[in-house]
Amino acid sequence: MKVKYKSIVSLAACLLYPACALSDYVFTAPPRENEKRAIEIYKPIADYLTQATGETFIYRYPDSWTEYSRGIQSNEYDLAFDGPHFVSWRIKHMNHDAVAKLPQLHIWRVIVRNDNEDIQSLEDLIGKKVCAPKSPNFGMLTMMSHYTNPAKEPVHIITKGWKDGYTAVVKGKCVATVLPKTNHKKFDPNSTYTRAIHTHLPYPNQAFTAGPNLSPEMKEKVIDSLLSDDGQMALLKLRERFTRGNKLVSVENEEYEGISMVLKRAGNFLSAGK
Repeated sequence: MKVKYKSIVSLAACLLYPACALSDYVFTAPPRENEKRAIEIYKPIADYLTQATGETFIYRYPDSWTEYSRGIQSNEYDLAFDGPHFVSWRIKHMNHDAVAKLPQLHIWRVIVRNDNEDIQSLEDLIGKKVCAPKSPNFGMLTMMSHYTNPAKEPVHIITKGWKDGYTAVVKGKCVATVLPKTNHKKFDPNSTYTRAIHTHLPYPNQAFTAGPNLSPEMKEKVIDSLLSDDGQMALLKLRERFTRGNKLVSVENEEYEGISMVLKRAGNFLSAGK
């Protein structure tokens, strides 16, 4: 049997998953979709990399964000696709390398209703209800990272998605919400109902990272495969989901330096700042 230099943790994880042989590379992404939809998006990528590299890649669906976060910190994933804060964390703490990314910049806006003249800055949100997805959502963590005193920060009201947060602001259930600039422009293209009180500096977007169980030569194979024409076709459902069909592009680790610091506010990523 062909055996790669998997870690003991990875071996133990494989024993829990009958489909995972010792020689498999495990690919994952956050549980943002239900399992059926996630398989539609991500399994073709694993299948394509298996065909393109001659090695076996399997897609594993994490049951929850808690499971996903645990797996990241246990280094159970050889290939992962997720947000910049996770990408940054794995590069710094797990010896991962970024291999391909979404092309657009990632820009967060904090918005309020147009008729709320009392709120002009992030400081004005202290003690106010602010809607955002739960931790470890990147937007929520980025916004809350501006507040260094737990006694002087907004009251976080958990919402499920960007549209929910936007609607809550329009209906007055929350004073503000954080959401991607692209979503704000989609929901309120003429700023008829809402306005931005803060626009964060751009971040690089979501990306794939490959871990230390992949040799440098294997990582190069993955990069070449994903960025090839055939690879972009295998990524089609992911591209339609996250980038309106635009192709993924090459990436450097340095682009994500320091972003993992926002995870200091995520309870299961307290080690990120150490």
